[in-house]
Amino acid sequence: MSINSGNINRQLVALLRVVSGGQAEGEDALLATMAHAVLSGEAEIASDEMPLSAFNVMLSRRHGDGCIPVISFPAAGEKTDIRNAITSAIEDFVAAESGLASNIATAFRYVADEIIDNITEHADTLVGYLNASWDGDALTVCIADGGKTIYGSYLDRQFENIDSDQAALHAAVSGVSTKNRPGAENRGFGISTSTDMIIRGLDSAMVILSGRGLLIRTMKRNDFTELPEPIYLPGTLVCFTMPVRKDAFTIYDYIGG
Repeated sequence: MSINSGNINRQLVALLRVVSGGQAEGEDALLATMAHAVLSGEAEIASDEMPLSAFNVMLSRRHGDGCIPVISFPAAGEKTDIRNAITSAIEDFVAAESGLASNIATAFRYVADEIIDNITEHADTLVGYLNASWDGDALTVCIADGGKTIYGSYLDRQFENIDSDQAALHAAVSGVSTKNRPGAENRGFGISTSTDMIIRGLDSAMVILSGRGLLIRTMKRNDFTELPEPIYLPGTLVCFTMPVRKDAFTIYDYIGG
């Protein structure tokens, strides 16, 4: 599969600006304001109202040609219903607008939900961010937070053999559990399954940046890098691509059942 590196670069830059506290060129101010209002409780949008909410109407009317802007979603545990409503609305919209085949749409939702769950479980932050673009052949999605890094999560659980952002990232995609107890489910951050599905199943690409740890993964590359100071992302950013259609793919080759 041919990877559109231009889309990845633009989306990474947009999210990095937001996570770092700046305004992203690709961020829709009204959508961002509405999502922040939902998070802060200033807007009365309940989960059962989301399919007909103003958020969905604005999402459908204000997206760009072949893309959606940076949209924030609540990452705090107590905001589960609102978060699920917002992220489900975004996923449904992206799957429909990008023309994903049903088997690819299932994979997209699985990977997006895994990354979002990681943010809510590990990042210790109030807000996560997502953007997406598509070109008829491929979908590119980036999801980020400005909270605790992957390395920070391992430090909290006192993993003495993980001593850098690069080592933590390698452990996470290898499925090393953060539970740090005998018999712990060996899922790590859930990144290993998603990465395998994206790379081996869909012949696509994934980029992960956390602290100074950087992973670039394709069928031909598996590069872990510790970036030099002063480069540092306070949080984690995951960007992945997938084809709009691949008839032979089935998600159950990767998640079982």
